[in-house]
Amino acid sequence: MSRTLHLDFETRSTVDLRKSGVYRYAEDATTDIWCACFAVDEEPVEVWTPGQPVPEAWVRACAEGWEIHAHNAQFERVIVTRLLAPRYGWPVPRLEQWHCTAAMAAAMAIPRSLEEALRVMGVPVQKDMEGYRLMMQMARPRKPTKDHPGLRWWDEEPAKVERLIAYCKVDVEGERALGLRLRRLSPEERAVYLHDQLINDRGIKLDLGLVHAARELTANAQAMLNKELEEATSGWVAAATKAKDLTAWLAAEGIEADSVAKAAVRSMLADPDTPKIVRRALEIRQEAAKSSTAKLSAMLHAVCADERVRGLLLYHGAGTGRWAGKLVQPQNFPRASALEDVIQFILQCADAALVSMMLGAPLAIVASLLRPCLIAAEGHDLVAADYSNIEGRVTAWLAGETWKLQAFRDYDTITGYTPDGKAERKGLDLYVLAYARSFSLDPAEVDDQKRQVGKVMELSMGFQGGVGAFQNMAANYGVKVPDEEADRLKRAWRDAHPAVVQMWRDLEAAALEAVRNPGAVVRCLRGRIAFRVKGGFLWMVLPSGRPLAYASPKVEWTEMPWTDEVWHPCPSEDEAKERFGAALLEYDADRRRALVEQPAMKEAVTFWGQDSKTRKWSKQKGYGGLWTENAVQATARDVMTNGMRQAEDAGYPVVLTVHDEVVTEPPEGRGSVQEFEAIMCNLPAWATGLPVAAAGWRGKRYRK
Repeated sequence: MSRTLHLDFETRSTVDLRKSGVYRYAEDATTDIWCACFAVDEEPVEVWTPGQPVPEAWVRACAEGWEIHAHNAQFERVIVTRLLAPRYGWPVPRLEQWHCTAAMAAAMAIPRSLEEALRVMGVPVQKDMEGYRLMMQMARPRKPTKDHPGLRWWDEEPAKVERLIAYCKVDVEGERALGLRLRRLSPEERAVYLHDQLINDRGIKLDLGLVHAARELTANAQAMLNKELEEATSGWVAAATKAKDLTAWLAAEGIEADSVAKAAVRSMLADPDTPKIVRRALEIRQEAAKSSTAKLSAMLHAVCADERVRGLLLYHGAGTGRWAGKLVQPQNFPRASALEDVIQFILQCADAALVSMMLGAPLAIVASLLRPCLIAAEGHDLVAADYSNIEGRVTAWLAGETWKLQAFRDYDTITGYTPDGKAERKGLDLYVLAYARSFSLDPAEVDDQKRQVGKVMELSMGFQGGVGAFQNMAANYGVKVPDEEADRLKRAWRDAHPAVVQMWRDLEAAALEAVRNPGAVVRCLRGRIAFRVKGGFLWMVLPSGRPLAYASPKVEWTEMPWTDEVWHPCPSEDEAKERFGAALLEYDADRRRALVEQPAMKEAVTFWGQDSKTRKWSKQKGYGGLWTENAVQATARDVMTNGMRQAEDAGYPVVLTVHDEVVTEPPEGRGSVQEFEAIMCNLPAWATGLPVAAAGWRGKRYRK
């Protein structure tokens, strides 16, 4: 039986780890280690400090293939590989030996941070917060003082070093105790985790020349915009970042605004009565607020000596298992991608006024350069494919929405090509079809505007979304309809998707039954989804066999995220108005009753998890749309990880994944887009009958 070594490091550097990521951090000459603390199995924690021989336990662990456990193990693994091995002679274990308790926690929807995970799982060992504060101080050099004038220095006071070591020991004990409470990753999921580590190790190359040119253009453009804003406001606002000054100027112009945040600016610009000079000031604010500058800086902070940026992905960043972005955050890059002639123009000219005249708004151009800043290494290409409407397809497949499954298959059937190379398809555009079916129209009657509405319906309503969900999505696509119309669209979409509506009910009923009957396996959706309560968690077992976890489930009466219309006895309309106020919708004088909009209450499964917005551990409410969203997004993720591993095996090294897209970096001439698309759509047996399609491209620069 394999032994286990539990490990934690305390390090120091002039490099900011949060900005650089561990790969850039570990290779920096100023980065060094204060101590390594480790424990073998249940034995006492031992300590190593620089100058001592390599620990015998570590040598044995590497030679004999022991498991090596750490919390956020990528940090320890990269420090060993890039610092301890070359500088101190530590042997390097195989990737397969590493196990990460943070990854295990994330796979159980438990907070990743050691402090929070220990608390949530009720581990007796708790994070040493006083030691944590000392660690944060000692991780960075101290500022010049009277005793150390003119230079930054390391605080090597023996008592503080000993206290830091004691803190590190507690972390090892905490990680070891936490690991005993967590469910180990299944062999299939462990393969995904190891692949994630390999992808992060590879990273992707940056075009540093383009990054620097884009930064120069950004600085010039911001200066130009600030000058125009100052002139437009008669000196009131010297820079677009001066939010308080801009708000005060708006008030002087008769525009009451509590904020000039993005949403507020969009709202004011949408008002046709906004004066021209105010509109221009707001446009400048909107243009200057783009996040491009921050992303360009993030690229330069994180880039390694070989001009590749690594560690961009966070395994199981969402509860469904999807990746989250780190550092450069490629998951929220703007969709636009500049063409090569624009890129070459910017490489030669960073004059904001000239760019504005020749190409358009300079900062919009910079935003379109972010994706192309990621490039293939010399002698290689980027080959990528993006799954087409994968969530819509999985929703229809899980629900058994027969007409829609056939519509996807028909759309995927190419019958020929036009002279300009555009594919001719057997089936109709799904957004056109969704609108037409919802209103019993001939698809020929669906114009571009109705298609856009159909797109918003499709993207917002599959997870039991109502008026609010529709309007939030509509804002992203420039669709404007009153709430009454949005409600009509909701009802029409649901009428056209009876199997999806039934899926919401079936999943909700199955979850309730499982929580009421701990230990029982409750299946639904023709056996594709199963629920079971075990070990204090509700588990939703996906078609792939992977489970999603929901902690401390209960059945409770709870207020739901929608409202009901309820009739109440009420002697008079005046009394109804007094009792119900704004919630009063109608008064029926004949029956003496009031129709009132009130919070919907129902029995539901509640559980504990991290709030998606606040990131705080709090009670959550389960309902049909939520179970559907989780099942669909997690299943789509499992389809993608299957494709990623097959691509790897076929000679397409994966370097990035963004949402439903996979980016690889094969040698020039290796494979083809068509082959890669086919690999990504080669489904496992559990996904039989799921209509999947992927659209690919090949090139030297990342693009959308």
